[in-house]
Amino acid sequence: MKHIKFYKISLVVLLLIVSCSDDILDRFPEDAASDATFFRQATDFENFANGLYDYRIGTTNRYVGVLRRVAQNEVFATLEVDTDNIIAQEPHDGIQQRSNSGVAGQTNNTWNDNYEVIRSVNYMLSNQDNLENRDATGDHYIGEGYFMRAFFYYRLLQNFGGVPYIDEVLGTTSENLYKPRESRDFIATKIIEDLDEAIALLQWQGEGAAVPGRINKEAALHLKTRVGLYEGTWERYHSAKGTPFAVGGSNGSVFLNAAVDAGDMLITHQGTAIYQGPAGDEYSTLFNNENAGGIPGVFLYRDYSVDLGQSGNRPRGMGTGQSSITKTALDNYLMSDGLPQEISTVTPTVDIADQNSVINNRDPRLRQTVYTPDRGSRTDLFVDIPGEGFLGFYQPANFQNIIATGYYWWKGAVFTSASLDFNDADDIIFRYGESLLNYAEAKAILGTITQGDIDATVNVLRNRVGAVNMDLAAVNGWSIAYSEQDGYDPSETNIVNEIRRERRMELMVEGFRSDDLKRWALYEDVINGFVPVSAYYQELVDFYADEQNVADSGYPTDDGTLNQVRFVEGVNSGQIDGYLTPYWQEPDFSTATSEGYFINPDRDYLQAIPQVEIDFYQQEAGVTLEQNPGWL
Repeated sequence: MKHIKFYKISLVVLLLIVSCSDDILDRFPEDAASDATFFRQATDFENFANGLYDYRIGTTNRYVGVLRRVAQNEVFATLEVDTDNIIAQEPHDGIQQRSNSGVAGQTNNTWNDNYEVIRSVNYMLSNQDNLENRDATGDHYIGEGYFMRAFFYYRLLQNFGGVPYIDEVLGTTSENLYKPRESRDFIATKIIEDLDEAIALLQWQGEGAAVPGRINKEAALHLKTRVGLYEGTWERYHSAKGTPFAVGGSNGSVFLNAAVDAGDMLITHQGTAIYQGPAGDEYSTLFNNENAGGIPGVFLYRDYSVDLGQSGNRPRGMGTGQSSITKTALDNYLMSDGLPQEISTVTPTVDIADQNSVINNRDPRLRQTVYTPDRGSRTDLFVDIPGEGFLGFYQPANFQNIIATGYYWWKGAVFTSASLDFNDADDIIFRYGESLLNYAEAKAILGTITQGDIDATVNVLRNRVGAVNMDLAAVNGWSIAYSEQDGYDPSETNIVNEIRRERRMELMVEGFRSDDLKRWALYEDVINGFVPVSAYYQELVDFYADEQNVADSGYPTDDGTLNQVRFVEGVNSGQIDGYLTPYWQEPDFSTATSEGYFINPDRDYLQAIPQVEIDFYQQEAGVTLEQNPGWL
């Protein structure tokens, strides 16, 4: 049985943190236990913090806790369907905004849920002076509180920008009940301050109270690199472009330096200790691991266990048809010689009609992200998973509702029926690979990056898979045209753009691409007009024209099945310029119009402030809660 990482919550704590009210900001915890008797021992703070690790709001089954970083109905391989990395079963609503009137919704779960948790954290932190005999253990649990408040304000910052900042427990008559929105710069500063408190109080992973599965000093340093890079680049690029989301008078350097400071401390402690799997899957097996505890470079994770009856909602890898990588994302990967395809001597040798050739001639992480047919048949890989129709490699759109993408995920794939059906692969939330790239990007933008920094960050990731190392001088000497349509900045140095490429390769389908494009002020440049395609179409046509291939893929070869699995253009599939597109029937993606995705660049970088909050402020106190740009 796996080590239990889910901590039980006492009834007292549940009564303390769960309540109902009309307005999220004016709730005072309904004390089931008096402050005079609770929050006296370190275990009181531990138990209260436990309730926030997996915090659910009411009975809606929406997890917002720090060990559940995405809504329950999302899965690993669909986290980037609102970007150019992923093709989903249908175009994502978030990047189909032509008909959006811009009228703000009445309420917003992201707003409500995060303020609900912040309120509980504020209550916890307001009682820290009551702790008797305070020691390193008590400090650690209080440090978890500071981390959590930073974590949830960061979620608000990402979604809404500046928000009302509440760091105290409010009653119905509190002066700060109707605080207006603070600037995003102010909120980011407060997040960094809380993270600094957390860093000072938390213990290193594996020491004292920082047991496997709990927040630790590494996690706080990691989050500081993420927040510092996010806000620093947002302020830098939006200010440079003069967008409606710019922070006047700021180039983001304060936050970029905060990311560097945290990275320096983390790298000094962690060094080059990072997970490395078996040969050929050094990278990919990190993401289908059934026990992330003790894995080098995994700073925070959520544990799932068949034995404990705890299941996740992760992808089925090769068994999922929910999404697939785009040709654009695949083309972003460096070639096997460590050069972009535009200048690589390997590029002309690639056979575009052979997936093995297309994938195997690139950075090894691509082969460990996307399945290649030369790995063997599904009947060999999924040895204990029966089922007709599940085993085919190239499934057209109308066969068992599987999307015709042409590529299947290897990253995160599981190969046993128990793991597949129950989904007990642990969910890695914070990992060192991202920390290193946050640090490298911040230093590159600041102009202080050295070859030593590259060796300590990018090349640690490349050495793990045997990829060609990055050479700073060589990269800056490349003659290459960087395009905003691919998420690059022609005004930046080569090294800044190449670290962006490295980030896209290393963090593929982990949910970072949308935020990256927004903080670089390039969301519309990449998204608007984008028409996603994937694999070479004729290869799929030829594969399923061969009845033996159909049989070898696990399908019955009766006429009905053969008619379904064969690719027929305009009947069950489509192509653009020789490449498969699953959106061939969609008006906005047909070859006749080719309008593609669309977002409003003056609005869709941030969500709307909920109208009910704006009305409540005005009606109750005559205070204006300002709406975000572009929203009505």
